[in-house]
Amino acid sequence: MNGANRALLFRLTAREIRSRFVGSATGWIWLILNPLLLLAVYAFVFGVIFQARVPAGLEMPFIAWLAVAMWPWLMFSEGVLRGSQAIREHAALISKVALPRQLLVTASVSAVFLLHLAGYLAVLLAMALLGVDLAWSGIGRLLFALASLYLFALGLGLGLSAIQVFVRDLEQALPTLFLFWFFLTPILYAPSLLPAGLAEWLRWNPMSWWMAEIRGGLLYAEALPGLVALALAAAALIVLWLGSRLFHRLSPHFEDFL
Repeated sequence: MNGANRALLFRLTAREIRSRFVGSATGWIWLILNPLLLLAVYAFVFGVIFQARVPAGLEMPFIAWLAVAMWPWLMFSEGVLRGSQAIREHAALISKVALPRQLLVTASVSAVFLLHLAGYLAVLLAMALLGVDLAWSGIGRLLFALASLYLFALGLGLGLSAIQVFVRDLEQALPTLFLFWFFLTPILYAPSLLPAGLAEWLRWNPMSWWMAEIRGGLLYAEALPGLVALALAAAALIVLWLGSRLFHRLSPHFEDFL
């Protein structure tokens, strides 16, 4: 990416972030409050009603264990969903201005990750101040996992945004599919608490491995990325390459369908 495209990407990302707060004097508060409310609902339903517990050996409230994985999932899912809508949402801009269209998707995904990353750091600091035992030595492993997760989300966003131009029903299906994916990912529960046969199926879900990497850094003080983290990064790069190839193959025909 040349300097002009980097500057354009920066402006588009800043524009995406500003658009989240236009007309709202307290938009930045809701950026953190909405995920906190969602976290409280899941913590009540699964922690109080269903009596979910943290894995053996961890001494922390269930809500703190849940929060460590909840925010990365929100980054990923919202990033892919907003990225998949970027081309159709900017149809008027595409018809008037010549610009690298993939930057629209990249800006949408980047804005979501940056905003949720700010909320995530605020929540982690709040938990530390409240006495939750987090392993800050694993912050490097956490950031490496989040970086590879960003590449994975960007690859999916590019591919899905191109497909959605031609298959508009995808916009209605994706939120339901991601909700299903959420419950198939060990965020609300620990894999060790599942029956052996069911836990084996989680190995086919890539997000299970990302959640393990994120929790491994912050909860188990695993400071350095291992082979699993490198494999996830490689898989994310492959998905990014495939998504980019699909996007560039379909992008010349966007104007005919927007």
